Amino acid sequence: MGIVELKNDRIAIGVNTHGAELVSLKSNETDREYMWCGDAAYWGRVSPVLFPFVGKLENQTYRHDGVTYEGIPQHGFARDSEFVVAEQTEDTVWFELVKDEKWQKNYPFDFTLRIGYRLEGAGVHVMWTVVNTGAGKLHFSIGAHPAFACDGGVNGYSLDMHTNKSEVECGLLTGSGVLGSRTVTHSLTAGVLKLTDEMFDEDALIIDGKGINTVTLKDVSDKPVLQLKFDVPQIGIWSPAKKHAPFVCIEPWFGRCDREGYAGELEDREYSNSLESGHSFNKEYVIEAVSYTHLRAHETSLHL
Repeated sequence: MGIVELKNDRIAIGVNTHGAELVSLKSNETDREYMWCGDAAYWGRVSPVLFPFVGKLENQTYRHDGVTYEGIPQHGFARDSEFVVAEQTEDTVWFELVKDEKWQKNYPFDFTLRIGYRLEGAGVHVMWTVVNTGAGKLHFSIGAHPAFACDGGVNGYSLDMHTNKSEVECGLLTGSGVLGSRTVTHSLTAGVLKLTDEMFDEDALIIDGKGINTVTLKDVSDKPVLQLKFDVPQIGIWSPAKKHAPFVCIEPWFGRCDREGYAGELEDREYSNSLESGHSFNKEYVIEAVSYTHLRAHETSLHL
């Protein structure tokens, strides 16, 4: 286990080989840390990779080819696995997880999972590659769970979803952590969702990703902090319930937890992904840190 660091003239990142988890994103100009610190009093993780499942399964079981599999943890096992550094350059690092026999009884597929990080300006491209190394079809989900620091808590922070919609409908989880039938609708002002602690009292908000490709986190002064860019079918927004936690998670997902009562096959799960033998799945999302130095320069230029 160790931290791999990358740095350019704008930002520096640290990635833990355990889980290939991004644990630090700092501005070189201000030394500002954008990621949550991982304090277990609130939540002991920072930015886990969710694979081969996103969220929980109904009764934590699934069915495939006539067999029922049990014991898969929430969000899968990649976040608790040790990765190796497969390759590294000045601005890019790739981590690799090869199927471990430890998981064979729970997840009977052969695969290679590669997680990459590439610096470009003030942004980091988070890259995912899943390769089906087995003979049959591979079924999986993959997602991100990055937590971003909010000084003093989420109250007063906001998310600009860059949409012309006046509201956003969010799915809610049940007490067992799967998607229930209830939804909640939150108003948007010029595409902006104001955050409050109370909106997470029933856990995460699950949003349809269609038409939402950029989310900007803004602070209590309405200044941009960072921006995520992605193209995903589902988005999770989360902060721990009733903890007044000083972070919010903005989560791009290719997959989702089970819907309450689901008893179908693995390959028929909503938003699941499938790969034929020898094929690969390649996706990425981008986190761009906003430098207040550059922000002020931009604001000044607008008034020239």
